[in-house]
Amino acid sequence: MSGFGARIRRSTRSAWLTAGLLLAVACPAWAVVSATDFTGHTVALEQPAKRIVALTPHLVENLFSAGLGDRIVGAVRYSDYPPAAREIPRVGGYNSLSLEAIVARRPDLVVAWSEGGSPDAIKRLRALGIAVYVDNPTQLSGIARTIRDLGALGGTEAQAGRAAAAFEARIETLRQHYAGRSPVRVFWEVWSDPLRTLSSQGMTGAVIQLCGGRNVFADAPTLAPKIGIESVVARRPQAIVASGVAETRPDWRDYWQRWSTIPAVADDHFVTVPSDLISRPSVRLADGAAELCQGLDRVRGELADQ
Repeated sequence: MSGFGARIRRSTRSAWLTAGLLLAVACPAWAVVSATDFTGHTVALEQPAKRIVALTPHLVENLFSAGLGDRIVGAVRYSDYPPAAREIPRVGGYNSLSLEAIVARRPDLVVAWSEGGSPDAIKRLRALGIAVYVDNPTQLSGIARTIRDLGALGGTEAQAGRAAAAFEARIETLRQHYAGRSPVRVFWEVWSDPLRTLSSQGMTGAVIQLCGGRNVFADAPTLAPKIGIESVVARRPQAIVASGVAETRPDWRDYWQRWSTIPAVADDHFVTVPSDLISRPSVRLADGAAELCQGLDRVRGELADQ
């Protein structure tokens, strides 16, 4: 038994040494602040970030929430919230980035979205020695995580922690308020020509579920699939929800009037949510979630009265 115990102790010491070496590689001794992003990449900085470039509008919002808005020296088009974000110099659009413009801003940290048009830019920036944090929140908890990570990289942990906790509290309040209510079958319209919807793979699917909705295309194999109107008719949604298309095409409901066999159309159960509140994974998503929950609850109440 003593020989076996010695082997166990040696094995344990070896495991701890290996773990220590991996940690040292992931977070160098010189690092003062660090965070592991959504791709598993550890971002380590010698000092809290002072000059930050954000490659999507929602990350601009999250940086402001984390108390780092005054350190953003570059952003992309459509970065319009909060109002101060409109004054930040542009480095292109998130699908048309200018590497030269990013480098010219002399950032010590770039924050990017893995689903945006920046994979090549991320590789090139890291090759230049610029730290890049990549986020990809697909669940509501991911928003709070991003804000806390940004606070860690900027040295504003306290403010970031408060913002993240406030967001989590609002989401939990909605969860408790709508838990157990009768489900509403939901079709989410992204666009009508071609007809496109959302599956349960992204953030919007999580919000629908939070509100007691049942996405009729939750099982779609891609995030935003093209579909045929016949499949919508067959799945009989009780509510049709739109955000972006409702803002760009005020007559969006007219498309549906020829399909009166769909319960949502027959009962005039259409719900709209402002695009910026539901499509950007920032703290404002709590506002969008509240609007969706209220809209679906209106539908729920009218169905109960039938």
